[in-house]
Amino acid sequence: MSSSTASKLDRLVGLTTAKHLVRRLAHNDHGIHAILLYGAAGTGKSELARLITELWLCTNVSDEGADGTCRACTAFQRGNSSDVLNLDPVGNSSIINVKQIANDNIREGDPPLPLLKFFRTPPLMSRHKIGLIFDAHRMNYYASNALLKTLEEPHPHAKLILTTDSVGSLLPTILSRCLAVACEAPTVDELRVAFPSASDDEIRLAEGTPGRLTHMEARREVYARLLEFARRLHQRHPGEALAATDEFASIADSLGEAAKLNARAADAHALDALATFFARESYAPPAWTHLIIEAHRRILGNGNPTIVYDALFSAMLGSK
Repeated sequence: MSSSTASKLDRLVGLTTAKHLVRRLAHNDHGIHAILLYGAAGTGKSELARLITELWLCTNVSDEGADGTCRACTAFQRGNSSDVLNLDPVGNSSIINVKQIANDNIREGDPPLPLLKFFRTPPLMSRHKIGLIFDAHRMNYYASNALLKTLEEPHPHAKLILTTDSVGSLLPTILSRCLAVACEAPTVDELRVAFPSASDDEIRLAEGTPGRLTHMEARREVYARLLEFARRLHQRHPGEALAATDEFASIADSLGEAAKLNARAADAHALDALATFFARESYAPPAWTHLIIEAHRRILGNGNPTIVYDALFSAMLGSK
């Protein structure tokens, strides 16, 4: 592999099968026009998608991979390649809608260029045009069906890369038309080598994924507060539920500020982390995880955080 591609692969932890695929693509893509990278959040799917994109864009690609210095590579590295289209979920509901895939009647406020129109013309400076669809499971029914058109009748210059944390949510017809590649989380030993300062609790909270651990290390102080809150919760009396609510709300606010999340996303993230912690604690009553999951559902449904937290901690501390 080239030094640029090889060094980027070497920095990724785990992902043995997926790394092997990237190395094979450097030699020959065997006519593959669509790849689906699937696995838990934080395993490195997005970084792999970008490495594959660079390989398919590069005009000087060889058995050693993308050279990283050609016009196509440097434009991509700067984030202004005209031959790459990124599709992400949009709106309050975080959905990839049909207008992002196929839209012949573009109006003000619509995506600037839908995927199918993007693919109609050849690349300007690269070997291929690349459509990157992150969180592909967020495509609604109509977007998924519109995507099938280019999957079934691909342009010779068109390549698609999809990522998902929920492969079971994709249409079987989409799965059958993509090369599906599992992105495995690394072993605990691999994580400890890559993150020597991470504690066992931090590795557990990150669910064994390097992306989440990297995120947590950059915000270690607030995650330490959350872990300390979780460790002490079972020692509290039912009469301390309101105090637990105030403390947890403060932690969620700090998470939101540190990670630049809106209030609802911060509350949901804090609850998700709390559920992850207690799911593997032998002393925690089994009902605790279910109570947190229900609180998480209510927050996502626009429930009032104070009311949801009061009900949650009253129920948890009352069920010990």
